[in-house]
Amino acid sequence: MTDARIRTEEERAIVQWAATLSDQLSERAKEYDEAGVFVYDQIELLQRAGYGGLTVPKAYGGKGASLYSFLLAQERLAEGDSSAALVMGWSLGITLSLQDTHAWPDALFETFCREAVAGRALVNACGSEPETGSPSRGGRPTTQAIACDGGYQITGHKTWATGSLKLTHIIVTAYIPDLDRVGEFLIRQGAPGLMIEETWDTMSMRGTGSNTLHLNQVFVPAKDALDIIEPGARARRSTDGSGWLLHIPATYLGVANAARRYAIDFAKTYAPNSLGKPIATVPHVRDKIGRIELLRDTARTTLYDVAARYDAASDADRPKMRTDLGLAKVVAMNAALEIVDLAMRVVGGQSLWKSTPLERYYRDVRAGLHNPPMEDAVMAQLASRALE
Repeated sequence: MTDARIRTEEERAIVQWAATLSDQLSERAKEYDEAGVFVYDQIELLQRAGYGGLTVPKAYGGKGASLYSFLLAQERLAEGDSSAALVMGWSLGITLSLQDTHAWPDALFETFCREAVAGRALVNACGSEPETGSPSRGGRPTTQAIACDGGYQITGHKTWATGSLKLTHIIVTAYIPDLDRVGEFLIRQGAPGLMIEETWDTMSMRGTGSNTLHLNQVFVPAKDALDIIEPGARARRSTDGSGWLLHIPATYLGVANAARRYAIDFAKTYAPNSLGKPIATVPHVRDKIGRIELLRDTARTTLYDVAARYDAASDADRPKMRTDLGLAKVVAMNAALEIVDLAMRVVGGQSLWKSTPLERYYRDVRAGLHNPPMEDAVMAQLASRALE
């Protein structure tokens, strides 16, 4: 079926490439989910294929994908393995943001980009802590950075560090008590004092390796103290409106797409002897499939309209789109949840069998509720826009 969201031949080529990779990932997605281990080989596959260079500027050897193209690729990739797609999504999204905000020194950014294209670099920002929750809530980190000769010593711990076992570049936030400021610091994998505790044991997205990082006097040279701001202020890396976070709903729509496809194929082929023909002919089944299409098309229209407007917006206007970006996430996320539920209703009791992928889709899609921005924060923004 032709995808109306694909506008150019370049976008078509990116989606076809992502589809090929997605099909390869799907061969082992169930295995990783059942074992509950990090999708290490899946990430290796994607890095060897150059997927880590999707959002890297063409000047540094990447594909230079826009936000819109990035989302198209992520949505398709997630149909094969949502855990692997989410891990890559964080790195690719941050890369896109760094390009737009120039939050890193040019030399550092170029080196990282060329390494990413070569399949040797992966980045994520690890800010969540048990005491403060998600950094999107604005809490001051309990992790501390103490000034020392030549830089800082970082002590504390971070949770929900997605991709932790494969990250080469780790951005952490820490409070600098001497300055009453919060800093963003770049730590390399293997730094003395950095320890990964494999705490990730969830029902959803079991392969993301979103473990706990322990930092015990990790030395960070002054050049890698990339931003120092007042508590509660936005880091330079977030001054673009953070449109790249739309990789999250794109990923979960990919899960919903996979559930939709399974349900439609089932409805067209399952013919119980009590009926004598496929259940796709039954009105209530057709109604559920119609609702799936309504939800999916509405969510994708919203998501890609906002992404296109973000790509076209000026640097000054992008931060003004935060409410629309949050709206797109909530619409797409809630649609993905309902699509998976409807797909299971179409399939019936068989949807609960471990031999089908639907119960995995059901578990995985729920994780998106806990990725930023949170729905209550988006609703508050929408209310403020309407009332104020």
